Amino acid sequence: MVRNALGLSRFADDLPEVGEFVSLGEGDTPLVPLDKLARRLGVASLTAKLETVNPTGSYKDRVAAMSISLAKRRGQRGWVTTSSGNAGAAMAAYGARAGLPGFVCLVASAPKEKRLPLLPYPIGVAAVEGVGNRASGKSETGLFGHVRAAALRHDLYLATTAHAFNPDGMRGIDTLSYELAEQHPDATHVYVPTGGGGLLAAVSRGVLHRGMRARTIACQPTGCDPIARFLAGQLSEPAIDTCTSGISALQLPHPPDGLLAAELVRKCDGWGVSVPDEEILVAQRVLSEVEGVFVEPAAAAGLAALTADVHAGRVGGEDEPVLVLTGAGWKDLNRFAPDLARISPLGLDEVPAAIDAWHGGLD
Repeated sequence: MVRNALGLSRFADDLPEVGEFVSLGEGDTPLVPLDKLARRLGVASLTAKLETVNPTGSYKDRVAAMSISLAKRRGQRGWVTTSSGNAGAAMAAYGARAGLPGFVCLVASAPKEKRLPLLPYPIGVAAVEGVGNRASGKSETGLFGHVRAAALRHDLYLATTAHAFNPDGMRGIDTLSYELAEQHPDATHVYVPTGGGGLLAAVSRGVLHRGMRARTIACQPTGCDPIARFLAGQLSEPAIDTCTSGISALQLPHPPDGLLAAELVRKCDGWGVSVPDEEILVAQRVLSEVEGVFVEPAAAAGLAALTADVHAGRVGGEDEPVLVLTGAGWKDLNRFAPDLARISPLGLDEVPAAIDAWHGGLD
């Protein structure tokens, strides 16, 4: 069925009341077949939910649309959030759309591609040290506490993208699963890159609400995998002391929605998978080289986890998994900087020879 792209508003009956949605055209993202990878992995089908095509390049636009709409309805003076990059850009854009000022506490180690897009917006920004890579649970919890206190002190909407702080705003992500239920009701698994657990919890809740049979899978890097290890029975709670993963956006040793996510994954009969950073980066390359889909490293965690599950025999020839591709590739380009040397300057008369040499290498 062809639908008009109405963003979250067409699911208004299933979401908190906002009156009028603030929208930039978020949602209604495509489900793209990955046929070559499906054959390579030996599954019946493989598809990708391209959250990369949301207005600011990530699924966080769903949270921002919901959160800023709620802030307007409640008459709050503005908003404040924590972010490793994607949430900050989303809240800044939707806040500007609504005319609501805001402040972003940004992980200082966030890639420059996530820092620079904040600059055009009329917001306050602080780059916070001690969170992200090599972060401790104590520093992470401390930042959340400061931001929550500031929201109360100044009557700001607390827009941090976690159910523990912003449960109504996070309901915007449920719409991802509502769309998936329309696009692929027979999906068997949904692979979800997982940091704080909020996305995983919302996707799982949406799957259950729509009565899908799909299992939801928590995909985490081995250097920061408290939810996956908790689901596997290796930890008594979904928390670890320190993050050692270099995968931006998945670096939360004390995930605020860890318990909620684990509970909902279990209701979906799902599990968790831990994969090394190196395998996630390989999966990022594979997606672009084989299927033409360029995502940031965090988004590739799903393919790395699915590959591990296929090799372990957890997923097989009759299965139809879905990858949730959370953020666009242009959001984190540092690892490709050394490859710039491949683009060498040429004189005009040298162009024909360069094309001929390239063509000769195709044989």
